[in-house]
Amino acid sequence: MLKVSKKIHFTTNDKFCQYKLNKGMLEMVKETNKNYKRIAVVGIGSDRSTGDSFGPLVGHMLSRWSIFDFDVYGTITEPVHAKNLKETLDSIDHSNTLVIAVDASVGKPENIGHIVLSNEPIKPGSGVGKDLPPVGDITLSGIVTFSGFMPLIMLQNTSLGLVYKMAEIASNSIKHLLYKQQLQPKTSNNKVG
Repeated sequence: MLKVSKKIHFTTNDKFCQYKLNKGMLEMVKETNKNYKRIAVVGIGSDRSTGDSFGPLVGHMLSRWSIFDFDVYGTITEPVHAKNLKETLDSIDHSNTLVIAVDASVGKPENIGHIVLSNEPIKPGSGVGKDLPPVGDITLSGIVTFSGFMPLIMLQNTSLGLVYKMAEIASNSIKHLLYKQQLQPKTSNNKVG
């Protein structure tokens, strides 16, 4: 069966953004063909750059929710970045784990503030010229600034308020998924229904 690539944009200016992202995430996970026993969230980025802190902020927000059974890699205090990404990915049992990757991205000016949900892996660092391994079965990319000239400087001058708002919405969506997952009886395929 051929996998159809999906990318769905959710604007954080929409008052129904949280509801729509929650619904989109549940549907996308349901459509995955992967059998898994665990969920791992990999928040990619750095706490040293406002724009690049989207992934670690989501990881930090999720790390406080110990009532759910899942793994978090990449927080504000222990970020996953270019220097330790491969080592982090090697520590995950990909055959039994649904990996949700979360990373900041750059895009068109009119898309700043959008969260992009996809069923394709993301290529961390590609917006700033880095060549890193692809990550994720499901991905959430937060468009925090526009692409173009000097993207690293643009990432450092991104609004913390915008990044924080996006991180709250993304982490709430993942918590909603984990809640729904926990309600499902344990089977060989732990898909959310």
